[in-house]
Amino acid sequence: MRQPLKGGDTKVRQYSNGNVTVTVRSAAEIGLATVFDKDIWIYAISKLQEAINNGKPISRTIAFTPYDFFVTTNRDKGGKSYKELEKTLERLAGTRITTNIIYSEDKQESIGFGLIDSWRILEEKKGKLEIGMIEITLPDWLYQAITKTKVLQISSDYFRIRKAIDRRLYEIARKHCGNQHEFTIFLENLLKKTGSSTALKYFRSEIKKLSILNDLPDYEISFDPSTDKVTFKNRNQNTPQAEASRKREKGKKEVYKIKKTLLNKIN
Repeated sequence: MRQPLKGGDTKVRQYSNGNVTVTVRSAAEIGLATVFDKDIWIYAISKLQEAINNGKPISRTIAFTPYDFFVTTNRDKGGKSYKELEKTLERLAGTRITTNIIYSEDKQESIGFGLIDSWRILEEKKGKLEIGMIEITLPDWLYQAITKTKVLQISSDYFRIRKAIDRRLYEIARKHCGNQHEFTIFLENLLKKTGSSTALKYFRSEIKKLSILNDLPDYEISFDPSTDKVTFKNRNQNTPQAEASRKREKGKKEVYKIKKTLLNKIN
């Protein structure tokens, strides 16, 4: 599902593929879940996969501390982040999806579900310390998908991508390129996949800038203005080109770490 890139978006979205339709709407005034709200999903899935790998008991309800979530997803740990986290949970629970399943000409089924079933924040005071814990219950369809199929791992560097459109581009590259070497797509089709409402000419400008910076984790992006096509190349391949790209990305990661260390010292 394509999330809005900004918060507060209450526009109903409908996608079609043949006879199958998917409708996404918000059940609350706070709006649809955003691409940054998806961090809760990614974090919860990683916790679930960790438990599976270690042979520990699992369930659809996953508990974690806000602090660990903020650290893992490269977020500020201030009071504002705690308030924003509650809004994130509300948007995830309030985003409703309806779709139809076609079995035959005479039989079809319509189903509806949310991005998470429920959530709660537990707060407890121990002396001068405030201990917080969050519990979210994943919907059964997501839980079954995680436990019964192999989920493609996401890079931890995903959380250092601060621009919403860049996150969507990373997700698209990860889905379509996966473990292959490269994936090519027309710019107009790529814009549709992002779910962005920006004009094509502005999107083209953003892609040109990104192809120069090339700071997406795992994937290198190039743009051919003569064909208006965008190509994503997997850096994790055993080729000279991929090795050179990995070295450039490693250098950018080191610069990022240095900047983060300096900011922490200043603050």
